[in-house]
Amino acid sequence: MGEYLCREHFIEYFERRVYETIRHFQLIEEGDRVAVAVSGGKDSLTTLYLLTKFSKELKSEVFGVAVDEGIAGYREYKLQALSKLANDLGVKIFIGRFKDYFDMTLDEAVERLRGKGMKIKPCSVCGVFRRFIMNKMARELGATKLATGHNLDDEVQVFVMNALKAHIEGVEREGINSRTTGEGLVPRIKPLYLITEKEVLTYTLLKGIHTPFVECPYIVYALRHPIRHWINHVEDETPSFKYKVLALKELTRKLLPKPLEGAQRCLVCGEPSSRPVCKACLFRAYLDKDFEHRLIQKISLYEASKRLKSDF
Repeated sequence: MGEYLCREHFIEYFERRVYETIRHFQLIEEGDRVAVAVSGGKDSLTTLYLLTKFSKELKSEVFGVAVDEGIAGYREYKLQALSKLANDLGVKIFIGRFKDYFDMTLDEAVERLRGKGMKIKPCSVCGVFRRFIMNKMARELGATKLATGHNLDDEVQVFVMNALKAHIEGVEREGINSRTTGEGLVPRIKPLYLITEKEVLTYTLLKGIHTPFVECPYIVYALRHPIRHWINHVEDETPSFKYKVLALKELTRKLLPKPLEGAQRCLVCGEPSSRPVCKACLFRAYLDKDFEHRLIQKISLYEASKRLKSDF
């Protein structure tokens, strides 16, 4: 912090910090098969590049999993950047599409949300559907870890949002690696956890890692949007503010009880869930009448089965 580095020394500093973070927190161990969640943005492309670069020394295998939400005028450009980098690195990329998993694109889902008065924000649906697909794909492809490109700025923003909503479960869950375990859940890791967004941007520019500067059209609905601007404003006025907030987050997480081991299975789709019906199925039922009927039928059968067992 506060140092001025030339191109060569900045790249060396950046890569060393990420590598030491992986080693110190034991994010990747020998023999791990790491799925990198790649969107085509600067953070995920940097994560894919570095984990591929470090793979021999870490004795791990790396591949990418991407999600195509179906956002016209946005996602296709990000996927093009991802495809180019993956080809340069010789890394396989596997793509899961909202249309294939949920029978609707995000653009189609947003139209349905508008018809219902936009009571649920597009980012909420997108985040739940994306996490569903990434975990399922990573697991089915044999991954032992799922790496995401979340940087320090992302973590600070999410912590502030969780604090504003008094979402304790969210504060507890969002660490450098996942504390919740259970059958069907691939452990998540965040190699860029201690790296600021500006540092990541500088690294991509210096290394020629290209990503198109297109913004998701639904960002205007996100709480994160004003929170990000506020945090950046405070950081400009009070340097190191972001680091202090991250430190507060980690101290808070240490005081919270560890989550219960294991996860139950969703009654509808069978994927890991903290509740009887996972959020992905609940959102899908909200947006799709046919799926809602199927969900109700499965829950009714489950309740009937419980009553039948209690009679014996």
